[in-house]
Amino acid sequence: MSEQGLSGYPSIDRPWMKYYDHYMTDAPRPKCSIYEYMYGVNKDYPEDIAIWYLNRKITYGELFDNIDRCACAFLALGVKPGEIVTVAMPSLPEALYCVYALNKIGAVANMIHPLAGEDEIVNYLNEVKSRVCVMFDGTYEIVKASIGKTSVKRAVVVSPADSLAFPLSFLYRAKNKKPVFPNDSVFMDWKAFIAGGAGRKPVKFKRNIDSVAIISHTGGTTGEPKGVMCSDNAVNSVLWQTVCRIPHGRQGRFLSVLPPFINYSLVTSMLQPLAIGFTAVLIPKYEPDKFDKYVRKYRPNYVISIPAYWEPLCDNERLKAKLESMDLSCLKLCIYGGETMNTEKEIEINHLLLTHGADTKLSKGIGSTESTSVVTFTYRECNELNSVGIPLHDMTCKIVDTETGKELPTNSVGEVCFSGPTIMLGYYNRPDATDEVLRTHDDGIRWLHTGDLGRINEDGVLFITGRIKRIIMTKGNDRQVTKLFPDRIEKVIDMHPAVSMCCVIGVPDPVRINYASVYVELHHGFTPSEELKEDIRAFCKGKLPEYQIPDDVEFIDILPRTPREKVDYRALEEMMKEKENEDGNR
Repeated sequence: MSEQGLSGYPSIDRPWMKYYDHYMTDAPRPKCSIYEYMYGVNKDYPEDIAIWYLNRKITYGELFDNIDRCACAFLALGVKPGEIVTVAMPSLPEALYCVYALNKIGAVANMIHPLAGEDEIVNYLNEVKSRVCVMFDGTYEIVKASIGKTSVKRAVVVSPADSLAFPLSFLYRAKNKKPVFPNDSVFMDWKAFIAGGAGRKPVKFKRNIDSVAIISHTGGTTGEPKGVMCSDNAVNSVLWQTVCRIPHGRQGRFLSVLPPFINYSLVTSMLQPLAIGFTAVLIPKYEPDKFDKYVRKYRPNYVISIPAYWEPLCDNERLKAKLESMDLSCLKLCIYGGETMNTEKEIEINHLLLTHGADTKLSKGIGSTESTSVVTFTYRECNELNSVGIPLHDMTCKIVDTETGKELPTNSVGEVCFSGPTIMLGYYNRPDATDEVLRTHDDGIRWLHTGDLGRINEDGVLFITGRIKRIIMTKGNDRQVTKLFPDRIEKVIDMHPAVSMCCVIGVPDPVRINYASVYVELHHGFTPSEELKEDIRAFCKGKLPEYQIPDDVEFIDILPRTPREKVDYRALEEMMKEKENEDGNR
């Protein structure tokens, strides 16, 4: 121990605790289900607005009624406690009805990307053996021909118009033809689904709050999709910790810009506002360049987003000019996560916010699906540039040596690990993968290994310095920001009969953030050609989501190697930069 009585190790000293008061230590934690938490806070305020969905406002009283109708409809389909029901939807009210209804009757919500590739959706459904699923009409178009290859017996199809008020509901249906299901189809629309539960009463089920409530999917640290099992207690722990130090009343407005199949969005920008009596403003297809219009229409107080959605505030001249003439005083807390932001851009956005009335600079944090959502946050007193803030009150962080796994002292760089109540139960049916990231250390505690490199300073503030494994941020055709996992793409391309070996890199792009490009070594006897490039890309279709299919295929005689004989992807990134510079100078 040092002269001050400190060990010099963050997980022991927990220096971040100086930012928390005694209330945080002494206050009772919620010991109930996700639904019970939300209902208990709002049952006495049925006229308050729970959800604002485009041109319709839904009260808490209506929310409770819709959840009950949804719960009865699931019961009518025979859904039992513990059964896993898959939900594949963008930010629609029905997605929240399903999550809460399934929670209320003791079932599990398996949240998946509604626009994943056909093969991937089929795998998601079969992995958890979902007998029932709820999808929006865009997902229906992807899987309607392959639903027979899945375990699904009943599939509910939701239209974005189902919760819209006139005239938007009419306009949507005029532009989008309603699907016609065969008489013997497993499919039904939302109206028929709800009608099937008429006359029933929701069953009161007492959940074990430490059992799985939600399954969300992640690439983890390997890039292979895995189902992350999160308990009621883990979700509620995130909800309680993230708001108890932030002053709030009721009916603040929370702009929900990210889709619900991501825990970061579902938990912190949908379930969280509803757990404190706020209004969740649902944007089913968020367009960052229209941020001024969202502010003008909804006057949001809280916005949780990602750097790619904040950066247009300084990069888009039209948007910047509009915001500079606006009153931004409605903004009380603006948060980004998911990846780091350029420091200069963060300073510029902070200046824009503070000089136009906003009561906040950009705050940020770090988290993962495996930690249910956010695990650190930058409060006003510790909002340092380039940092991701301090651990939440009930969480502990340590930095470990990447080779030995031993904890490192303050200001040392190593792998960032977390422990605490928000950590996942594990990966669904993947104990091997679970044990790779959840490891019991010498202190007897099971720690989540994040794959991030970072350091903790004397004040307990965490700084992320890099990533142990490669992950590339990109946008798909739906303009949603998501992750590319090179290892996963490479495994598919390596199966092509002409490919000996390949390496995927990310190429910066002003519209898509990055896109995938692949360097390919061919087997002997194959000749590089434009036709072969297209054949390799076509080979990926159906096996990968569209956003993971490489835009470019480059042939190379021999892939460069590191001194340890691993493929040197950084050397390929430099080669790509040189190629782009040459092309630009022609």
